[in-house]
Amino acid sequence: MISSCNKKPSELKPWLKYYSEEALASALPKCSAYQYIKQINEKYPNEVALNYYGRKIKYKEFFEQIDKCANAFYAIGIRESQTVSILSVSVPETVFAIYALNKIGAIANTIDPRMDVNSIKRMIKESDSNVLVTLDLAFEKVKQIKTEIEQKHIIVQSAFNALPLVKRVLKKIADKTSVTYDKQVSSWADFIKKGQAVKAPEAPYKGDATVAITYTGGTTGFPKGVMITNDSMNAVAFNFKHSSIQAKRKEKFLGIIPVFSSYGLVCGLHMPLSLGLTMVLVPNFNPVKMGELIKKFRPQHMISVPAFYEIMMGSKEVKNLDLSFLVTMGSGGDTMNDGLEAKLHSFMKEHNMCRPLAQGYGMSELSAAASFCAENVYKKGSVGIPSITTTIGVFKPDTFEELDIMEEGEICVTGPSMMKGYFKNAAETESIMRKHPDGRHWIHSGDVGYMDSDGFLFVNGRIKRMITRFDGHKIFPVNIESLVSEHPEVRNCCVVGIKDRTHGQGQVPLVVVTLSDCDKAAVCKEIFDICNAQLEERGKPVAVVSVDNIPLTGMGKNDYRALEKTYSDYDYIS
Repeated sequence: MISSCNKKPSELKPWLKYYSEEALASALPKCSAYQYIKQINEKYPNEVALNYYGRKIKYKEFFEQIDKCANAFYAIGIRESQTVSILSVSVPETVFAIYALNKIGAIANTIDPRMDVNSIKRMIKESDSNVLVTLDLAFEKVKQIKTEIEQKHIIVQSAFNALPLVKRVLKKIADKTSVTYDKQVSSWADFIKKGQAVKAPEAPYKGDATVAITYTGGTTGFPKGVMITNDSMNAVAFNFKHSSIQAKRKEKFLGIIPVFSSYGLVCGLHMPLSLGLTMVLVPNFNPVKMGELIKKFRPQHMISVPAFYEIMMGSKEVKNLDLSFLVTMGSGGDTMNDGLEAKLHSFMKEHNMCRPLAQGYGMSELSAAASFCAENVYKKGSVGIPSITTTIGVFKPDTFEELDIMEEGEICVTGPSMMKGYFKNAAETESIMRKHPDGRHWIHSGDVGYMDSDGFLFVNGRIKRMITRFDGHKIFPVNIESLVSEHPEVRNCCVVGIKDRTHGQGQVPLVVVTLSDCDKAAVCKEIFDICNAQLEERGKPVAVVSVDNIPLTGMGKNDYRALEKTYSDYDYIS
């Protein structure tokens, strides 16, 4: 028998002390994602499931629409395990389609309509789908590849169809989208009619059946398709249910994260519906409008990425707004540095928010969520404790050697929220999902961090997002970003590695910032001086550059890859 003093944190699981006996004794649901939300909500037919620009879709209608959609897919030949590509955003029809496909055991291949035409073509062709659901605003891209993607049916949605009548009429008057309908291309309404005389059978539950293919950011090449399953989606919803987050039925959830991402699909759609919340759908989210949306809908819950919260704090709509109605302000999708966290907590206190920021940690390969902070389960700078079904360990990079409390290494995660694998990419799957000596498969995140004695996880950066000096010394950009973000004039900050002009190899850090309305040259010099005074010798930036906007990825993260390309040859010496 192994003594407890010889056990590692992942064996001791110190975080379990934060969970109730009831939570620890609860069992994961054994049903499809569709069945899970139906079981939870079918007894509340008159409560609102979706709020789409004022049109309130109650749960009775919600499930009726899913059934109609399932019948239509079945009528045009979609069967269990087949794939349908969805090139769309968070409109009600997209939500209906995803759950309808899951009801009949089919797979939603979700594609960001902002992608370039060649990427869209590749994702559709590789999925083996022969049915495409597309937003009308993306149809111009579809027309360019229509003959190459060889889809038997192309079903066109409109972002306007689900709007209240008056708004729908006004929008259609303003809409200039041109779609040519034929035997291959049909409207959403005509598609639904095809299922009127059909009743689709409900697929039997299979835990590892793929619900959706979502795509990673593609920072190491082409975006990889992440296979999200019934069990992985339901595990995340189950984890939130048994967390310390306080959520009550009928409360509103602001859905600003697009459903074509794992984060948006699982945490931004399935999770709130599984808690009986009202989803406020936002199909075309503009970060600048975040304050306006919060003021208009007054949601009790929301999730975002750190960069959007940075923008929100400068919004005139929330400047003098009492935000005490906001119960959960969740943050994930990217690392929040200490400087931004401090500013955000100060902002929350000034606006009468009594609960701490609900930071979390996850990745697409973990169905977006693995740990969380909320209510009394909170430590400054931490992304929280592992969720109830999740085990997190910190390992020496490129080994199976687990490290002790407070030792920094690679964060690895195991549990039912793990993806099934990368779609048609066994080599990449084996690279990230590795079988350990304990017999379990673990996701090797590529993130660097440590765990404290209470089981709180702290993330310090990416193994691959490191700046390596000429002498081999590693610099983590997040450490510099944290210091710079404390400056009151900084609105956003990203640190990238550029060529070292004084040595034959290696990189040096460059600070790129967006600033408020100020003397930008003077503030850049001030930030540079602060870095020189407070950072270790080998980690000091060579320059501070002010830009109007830092480019963001489709998920709202700072696009440091784009900045690396822009400033790779930056002449910081002259």
